[in-house]
Amino acid sequence: MHEKRFRIVYGMVIVLFLILFSLWQVLVSMEESAVVRYREAVYKINPVNYTYIYPTHTLPMGDYSRLIDLEEFYFQMMDNVCNDSSLFLLILVHSAPGNFQKRKIIRDTWGQPREGLKVIFMLGETSDEILAERLEKENDEYRDFAQGNFVDTYRNMTYKHVMVLKYVIYHCPQAKYILKTDDDAFVNIETMLYFLKEDLSSNGVSDLLLCKVVQGANVFRSYRSKWRVSVKEFPERTYPTYCPGFAILYSPDIVFNLYRIAQNTNYFWIDDVHVTGTLAKQANVTHTDISQFILEGKDLRCILDGQDSNKQYLYGPVNLNDNDIVALWNVVLRSENKKFRYFIR
Repeated sequence: MHEKRFRIVYGMVIVLFLILFSLWQVLVSMEESAVVRYREAVYKINPVNYTYIYPTHTLPMGDYSRLIDLEEFYFQMMDNVCNDSSLFLLILVHSAPGNFQKRKIIRDTWGQPREGLKVIFMLGETSDEILAERLEKENDEYRDFAQGNFVDTYRNMTYKHVMVLKYVIYHCPQAKYILKTDDDAFVNIETMLYFLKEDLSSNGVSDLLLCKVVQGANVFRSYRSKWRVSVKEFPERTYPTYCPGFAILYSPDIVFNLYRIAQNTNYFWIDDVHVTGTLAKQANVTHTDISQFILEGKDLRCILDGQDSNKQYLYGPVNLNDNDIVALWNVVLRSENKKFRYFIR
């Protein structure tokens, strides 16, 4: 009787051991794959005192006044805010003309003025005269607009994204890093600056396209979808690997390579797919994934509830509302854990 019971207990112990050992192997495998994933970054550290020179002489005559297939492009509003030779990080924020409150919140929170950082809001034009007057007054006060002469609609977002690249090349060539984001996004700015200087390099890098990488995304064909794409517009069933538009970090050389190809490629209206997917593929650009340092919705709730205020991240979740951006900023101000170095080197 005792021998039978011993065998049963012994068997249960063996089974439990095998289960725990299997779980341990899975966890170790996941950790190792994550380490490999982030160590296999393709970017290159620049030498000390290196400055990338945009080869604008290789662009065709009249390039400045052309934006893809718009032959008479110009900036309706633009201020010379990039006259600082020590500009380290340039943040270009896609913003709709009517989003006054969103721009104010960014200026009051993570987009506050600081040394080596510039924040520019990128807009298209509006046919609403009252709204246009308000925009002029806003820019007179803050001097942080770059507005192109195309109508600001979601079907024109690729014009805006390529305008971002054009603006960098012609008006902010000294920036070592370029971050493209949206006006409903949150950038953990202190951590971002530390990451760029210490985990990457204060001298800048090359071959960098850093984002939350999306692979194998299906093309929407349903007529009920806002993002429906016809077969004529995009014949493939899946999109190439691309970066969601709310958090894209570029090195200057990648900005130029994508811009040069964009100016000679047929227009496609989903900007993040087109610029960081189709054009990046043509340019043989390799994406560097940083998904694990972008908050998910559940992470946000934990942080705002005080359960995990020292969590390390670079960006908040996508499509944040105004209150969450302010609340997240207040948590950042209270947090002592702003610096870390274990990203992708």
